[in-house]
Amino acid sequence: MPPLIRFASLLPLAFALSASALDLSRKPPGGSELLPADQAFQLVSAQRTAEGVRLSWMIAPGYYLYRQRFAAEPADGGAPLAALRLPKGAAKHDEHFGDVEIYTEAVDADLPVARGQTAPTRLKLRWQGCAEAGVCYPPVSRIVDVAAAP
Repeated sequence: MPPLIRFASLLPLAFALSASALDLSRKPPGGSELLPADQAFQLVSAQRTAEGVRLSWMIAPGYYLYRQRFAAEPADGGAPLAALRLPKGAAKHDEHFGDVEIYTEAVDADLPVARGQTAPTRLKLRWQGCAEAGVCYPPVSRIVDVAAAP
């Protein structure tokens, strides 16, 4: 099958998946409205440490973040960064992404910086999560200022 026809045949599936992933009008158990992504997955701190940067998220009850969907890079085009260090998550079989690891309640991630380098002052962060009600949010992307160590 030619590539263009193959691509066109996948479009209805892509639209169906994105429609279910973005349907924020669905209600979680208990009947309340779904939270906006920034309330469901709240980045509470981006703090310099002796080893780099510590990032912390609070996750609202009934929501979870995917371990495999975190990313960080310098916001101002600086030197590439090491991979985020994340704790092991809870195993989950997800209808959208298959077997994944997730975080509920909270998660801390460390972004190490090589010896002799300074931690970036601004980061571009990405994360993605879902509501237990079966609605997945689009990836969240934010540029954040990194606070100095206390």
